[in-house]
Amino acid sequence: MKKILLLTFFVGVSLSGMAQNTNAQIQKIRDFYNLVQQQVKEGYSMENPIGTAVIDHVATYSAIGFRKGKTEIYTYLYDGDDFDSELFNTQQVVFIREQYNRGAWEHYNEFLYDENTGEPIFCLFHFLNSETAEPVDKRFYFSKGKLIKAIPADAAKQAKEVKSIAEHMYSFGRSVFEDTGLEIE
Repeated sequence: MKKILLLTFFVGVSLSGMAQNTNAQIQKIRDFYNLVQQQVKEGYSMENPIGTAVIDHVATYSAIGFRKGKTEIYTYLYDGDDFDSELFNTQQVVFIREQYNRGAWEHYNEFLYDENTGEPIFCLFHFLNSETAEPVDKRFYFSKGKLIKAIPADAAKQAKEVKSIAEHMYSFGRSVFEDTGLEIE
């Protein structure tokens, strides 16, 4: 009986510790998100080296009509004086915001990336449910490439697909800012 009580106690303490660790990771992600949002709001300056690219897009689909929207890509600009650094004169994608209308449906997505590794750490999808026409929000928090929390919880089954979308968006964002290597004479 004592062994069962001890085992139950240790499992409970372990689960409690894991939940606290997850909450701390989520809070860290939220703090970084708030910092990036403030930097986006302030815009580029010497004290706030955040670069922006805005891409407006329009596409036509049969039976749906136009898809109109824009994608905003935000990067940290690494200049500095250390010419030997791998980061010198590079840009690291940290945030992507995508808004578009497809027919009467409005969509809004956000992707937040780790500033050092480029891995997705937060994704938000806001759209209208096609059956009920009610707004739906889905949030995904990642750490080291693994889902740590999905809101609502049943959205966790979509984590692999969401991570793939976020990685695709990151690659797209990087391609917008990459040097093509072309030289103008």
